[in-house]
Amino acid sequence: MLALIRRNKVFFLLFTALGLLLRAYFLHWHFLFEGDSLVYGDIAKNWLLHGTYGITDNGIVTPVDIRMPGYPAFLAIGFRLFGIEHYGAIVRLQLIIDLITCFLIAAGARRLGSDRTAKVAFVLAALCPFTANYTATPLPETLAIFASAVALFFALRAIQKMSAAPVWDVAHSFAVADWTVSGLGIALGIYIRPDGGVLLAGTGIYLLWLAVRERDAEFVWTGVLLGVVALLPLLPWTIRNWRTLHQLEPLAPFYAQMPNEYVPLGFNRWCKTWVVDFISVMNVEWNVSTEGGGDAVDLRQISARAYDNAEQRSRTEQLFQEYNQKVSLTPEIDQQFAQLASERIAAHPVRYYFELPLARLADMWLRPRTEMLNLELDWWNWQEVPMESLISAALAALNAFYIVAALLSLRRPSREMVLLWMFIACRSVLLATLPNPEPRYTLECFPALLMLAGSGLVRNARR
Repeated sequence: MLALIRRNKVFFLLFTALGLLLRAYFLHWHFLFEGDSLVYGDIAKNWLLHGTYGITDNGIVTPVDIRMPGYPAFLAIGFRLFGIEHYGAIVRLQLIIDLITCFLIAAGARRLGSDRTAKVAFVLAALCPFTANYTATPLPETLAIFASAVALFFALRAIQKMSAAPVWDVAHSFAVADWTVSGLGIALGIYIRPDGGVLLAGTGIYLLWLAVRERDAEFVWTGVLLGVVALLPLLPWTIRNWRTLHQLEPLAPFYAQMPNEYVPLGFNRWCKTWVVDFISVMNVEWNVSTEGGGDAVDLRQISARAYDNAEQRSRTEQLFQEYNQKVSLTPEIDQQFAQLASERIAAHPVRYYFELPLARLADMWLRPRTEMLNLELDWWNWQEVPMESLISAALAALNAFYIVAALLSLRRPSREMVLLWMFIACRSVLLATLPNPEPRYTLECFPALLMLAGSGLVRNARR
């Protein structure tokens, strides 16, 4: 890859500069600091100043495990170097990391094809607004994408080294080193977000497929090595949670709840019986709180999909009227939502277990990805915001272009591509099970998607 860059200095300098300008635009016009950013920042500050991995509650620092420690550690290092709560420095560091990710994507794409494939993938990555806009907010997505790119590139390089030599030799020794770095990339991804482990699962399934296909047990032992390297770093975090919080938690709680915090499982299950789009998450799911800190829910924002008949609509509206009085979801209200959910699931099991998960997955992959921009989420209301709707439609078309370009790579399948598609498939299966379809959850797939897109857009990929 370094030789390719040296031979094409002007090309890479030009598109690096354009990528820098794109990210600078987002930093200047779309910097966003709210919600999860506040949580991560509070944890990092308390960790740095008080030595406690926790959040501030009524002036008291309370130890927590609601977020993995990777991104708070990144923030804490930034605060130490550039000043407490200096988020301007943080997002600029993320900008640099995201540009490095573009080179990793190009290097991975080169493993799928040719120098031209690498150059096309680099252009796609450098000018991708969907990853670039997350550099402008203190959230872990930029680092998670970087970790994914590291793991995938070194895995691809290791696979090709093992393929080049049918018996154990020096190339295989270097492949072991590459698998080790790939495992460290997966470990970094898990430390940033607990769902980073999906890449380990996808790679493990891929290695098992290779072992069966090639009848070579070496791939099995490679999977064991990868698993040990990826999971062993979780031991200190697990021990900390056991000693500090007295619970066995190697990752973070599924619902990111505080210790002893009530989780409204009935309400969450009811939401899964109708929610398919991100705007419903914003207007309904995220407004509801079990501790009185939420907002009243506007019944007009609840889709007709939430009711099977007039009786269900009446019961649902009554429950939200009770909730809106105190803006607190009590266990009694939650139990009634659980009953509603059970009735709806029993009446329409195919819809609940298949149709709605696929609809949520389609929304995460295909929507315009404007959630971090100063644009209305209901972009389909052309009469109210015609210019914003036009921009959103253009972004949706660009997003579709990336996906179609990746699908074009299937014209010339290779076993390296199987790894990338396996990761995308495994992560998509996980995302389909979630009640909250947030488009950002697909971003960890973008290194794989962009590598495949580079290959798909080059007609003679192996030249």
